[in-house]
This record gives sequence, structure tokens and C-alpha cells, in this order.
Amino acid sequence: MKNTTALIIVDLNNDFMPGGALGAEGADAVLPVINELAAGDAYGLVVATQDWHPEEHVSFDQWPPHCVAGTPGAELHPHLDDANIDVIIRKGFDAHADSYSGFYNEHGETNGLAELLRARRIEAVDIVGIATDYCVKATAIDAATKAGFRTRVLLNGCRGVGLEPNHIPDAIAAMRAAGVEVVD
Repeated sequence: MKNTTALIIVDLNNDFMPGGALGAEGADAVLPVINELAAGDAYGLVVATQDWHPEEHVSFDQWPPHCVAGTPGAELHPHLDDANIDVIIRKGFDAHADSYSGFYNEHGETNGLAELLRARRIEAVDIVGIATDYCVKATAIDAATKAGFRTRVLLNGCRGVGLEPNHIPDAIAAMRAAGVEVVD
């Protein structure tokens, strides 16, 4: 029987790596961990999300321009082994809606991820990527509460932004409160 757990790799765009427009400290350290997970046989499907913004995106009111479609910053990091990725889901492509979550934008419109996972008979998801306190958190909470998947976040495959000292611990607490298993 085919494995019914998917690995979701969140936003390993160049702009979220050290030196990028919104680089998270140490983000590139998760690449070997994620590559090893994706290459293993623990998952029936491996999906990567990719921030993919138009030049005039609503998130640029809060953040510097980042992950602009078609630019090097929007590309997935070259050390992410894409040979083991089955599907890439782009998000944040609507200029008027932010999309921290890989599942739905802020208006509740789908990015197609839940439908893809259901079509592939996925029942559970493991989530890794950038950033623990933003897109990983939103993706995990939506996976558990809106899409209805058993959800784990593997912290050894995540890095956060941590603008304030409490942001990452608060994000972990919010995920746990939403029924997400958070694995250290």
C-alpha cells in the first residue's frame, strides 16, 4: 500500500535564504535535512511551495519586495534537490491577497494544495521550511484545521525569522494549540 503521508517543503526561495531580500538567519542549514527527508521512502508525495509575487504585491506594504515572479530571488534554492520533488505549488501570485499558507490565501481561496493531496489519497503531512513563525506556521495550521490533515512540523527542517524573541515560541505554541504535532 502506498504511503499516505506527504512532505511539504515551504518556501525555500532564494530571497528567504541568507543574503536574500528577507533572508532568515541559518535558513540554508535546513537544505541537507530537507534533501535527506525528500530522498527517503517515508513519503508518498513530496510537494514544495514557492512564493511567487507580482511586482506590485500587497505584502510589499509590510515587507521589502521579495520573491518577485521570474526573478532569481523567487527561484527555489539551487541546493534544494528538486529531483525528489513531485509537485511545486506557487502561492502569493494574487497582487491583492497575501498567502503565507501553502493551502489558502488570506481571503480563503485555495492554492490547490489540499485538492492535490486529497486526489493523491494523502492523509497526513509533515511540514518543513521557511519561516517557522510565518509561512510554516500558516501552512501547518491550515493543514490541520481547514484542510483536515494529520499534521506534524519537523523543527530540524525549519528556520524562523524571529523579529522579536517571542515570535518563534509563540508560533510553535499556536501550531500546537491548533492540533499540530511539533517535533523538535
